Amino acid sequence: MLLQQIVVGALVAACALYSAWRLAGARMRLRALERLESVPGLRSAAWLARLKAQTLARFSAACGGCSQAGVHAIKPRPR
Repeated sequence: MLLQQIVVGALVAACALYSAWRLAGARMRLRALERLESVPGLRSAAWLARLKAQTLARFSAACGGCSQAGVHAIKPRPR
C-alpha cells in the first residue's frame, strides 16, 4: 500500500512538472534550463542541451522572428 502511494505521488508530481513546463513561456523555460545547467551533474547532459536547443528554436520561430513577419497581413473575412 505504501509503495502504491509513493508511485502515485511521483506520477502526480511528474504530471504537475510537465504541465508547468508546457504552460510556461519561452523566457521562463530558458531561465529554468539555465538554472539546471548550473547543477554540477547536469552540465554535460545531452538531453539538457537538446532541450535548450529546441526551446531556443521555438523562441526564434515566434511571431516576428522571421524576416517575413512584416509581409503577412490580416485578410478580411469574406461575408
